[in-house]
Amino acid sequence: MVTVLEATTATLGKVKISGGGRCNVLHDTSKPVNEILQGYPRGQKELTGILHKRFPPSTAREWFESRGVELKTESDGRMFPATDSSQTIIDTLLQAASKANVQIHYRSKVEGISICPSPTTSSTDSGQENKEREKSQFCVTIQSRSKSDTTDSDSSSQTATPKRSTKELYFDAVILATGSTPAGYRIVQGLDLTFVPTVPSLFTLNAKSEVGNEDGLLNGLAGISVPFAEVAFCVPDQKKPIQTEEGPLLITHHGLSGPAVLRMSAFGARELAKVNYKGILRINWAPHLGKVDDVFDELWQSTTLRPKKQVNKFCPLLLPDDKESAIPRRLWSTLVQRAGFEETQTWATASKKLVRNLAMEICRCEIEITGKSTYKDEFVTAGGVSLKEIDMKAMQSKKYPGLFFCGEVVNVDGVTGGYNFLNCWSTGYVAGNSAAEFVVSKFHPNTKGEGDMAKQSLSDL
Repeated sequence: MVTVLEATTATLGKVKISGGGRCNVLHDTSKPVNEILQGYPRGQKELTGILHKRFPPSTAREWFESRGVELKTESDGRMFPATDSSQTIIDTLLQAASKANVQIHYRSKVEGISICPSPTTSSTDSGQENKEREKSQFCVTIQSRSKSDTTDSDSSSQTATPKRSTKELYFDAVILATGSTPAGYRIVQGLDLTFVPTVPSLFTLNAKSEVGNEDGLLNGLAGISVPFAEVAFCVPDQKKPIQTEEGPLLITHHGLSGPAVLRMSAFGARELAKVNYKGILRINWAPHLGKVDDVFDELWQSTTLRPKKQVNKFCPLLLPDDKESAIPRRLWSTLVQRAGFEETQTWATASKKLVRNLAMEICRCEIEITGKSTYKDEFVTAGGVSLKEIDMKAMQSKKYPGLFFCGEVVNVDGVTGGYNFLNCWSTGYVAGNSAAEFVVSKFHPNTKGEGDMAKQSLSDL
């Protein structure tokens, strides 16, 4: 039998809120696996075998599609259910669990896991409990909650109060799939396993003064998206940036977001935490055009090709397809003003000094970063069980045979776009099948039918 111990009143809470309630279930499974692996700041090497052989992205897609889930792939590689509802994914997973006779115990918070001691004839446990302990590998202590019909004697309220009780359950194998919850990390540390301290990953950047002050560069520009930019996080005492990334950039009411910033937050998670998320973000709003001198040359041509056009109303810099402006109009106007141009000044009257100032604002624009915010669609941490503790072929603890891990509880995390759920599905599949094989081979070698049922239950999930 497979048992799920759920601390709350409902499972899959993180699935429900992911992707703004749409559930970014996978990343474009048509991409080569090696390209998908580039989306993991931590665990890239260790996931290689799993994603190439054990449970590839294409297999994850087929798992959902074979159960009636129609998936769609958006232009940025994110995959969603065609219904645009996370409930579709939740229902599919719960139906698979029900079909496999998986037992889900709600309001059952795991307080700790220990290795079962050898039973003794002097045990005061009941006969049945002693038998369970004797044949099991792990003792799981849980605190369960149930609703009571009684009321507090000191209160006139008739509202039912939760009753809490602590008990021990015994299992042949345990899979830890606690995500980034502190309770899960406490369980890991209680087993004396090497634990990599956690720090936030996938977050947006705050720029309080640039947004809030009237003369701030980002003031009044919330909602503007730049199709392609380069961002570099710099701190005063270091010559090189902490992290540099490219991609779409979004100006928000608090600062900056978008794929470029989110990728930076993931790959630079620990370094950014060390500087308390404070520094200078150096932005190149048009990196495909080169450096300052290259952009200056491009801009200077407008003084002869478009002399009568107002500088703040005409951006001559185009995207690689030469069809659209590289910099949105409102942002362009702000950059022009910041470079020192008069509001109605034309290209014909532009001096080389002003044009160079503008080229600098485009290629080396500096924004003071004052902190971070949570990215609303995903809550991801870097850190967890050290991968050195785990046999990745089976997702099994090297120290405690029969103890398995999957998902975010281990030191693996991905960028936004479906990578983190892919990690959950793939490592979960491997952990589940490995746990079933462990139980069958060690505890039930002669009960083929029962063993096959256990393996089928876990492989279905």
